[in-house]
Amino acid sequence: MERFVRLNKPAFIGREALLRQQEQGVPHRFVTLACEVDDADPIGNEPLYLDGDLVGRATAGAYGHHLKQALALGYVTPEAAEVGTRLEIEILNKRYTAKVIEESPYDPENASLRA
Repeated sequence: MERFVRLNKPAFIGREALLRQQEQGVPHRFVTLACEVDDADPIGNEPLYLDGDLVGRATAGAYGHHLKQALALGYVTPEAAEVGTRLEIEILNKRYTAKVIEESPYDPENASLRA
């Protein structure tokens, strides 16, 4: 954050909030999720649960055709943000497993490229 904001400047709008966040830590972390769904893909704004407790919200989602996997992006509490954490995502009033994965899944060997 120091790269973008000089907290030693005189008062500016948002300074107190930034100082508080610096002391307490960031309340939510950005994650990528692989969703194990059957007939509905995430589109965004779906709640995310860990052990039945609401820990965040998906902000976007879609079916990844190259990966043959439904994917979602979202923000969760720090304890739910570790890669490998199994969450639940609620889509159309049904809960599905959603696993926190590495930031950006892709095909590093270009196995899915077409000729």
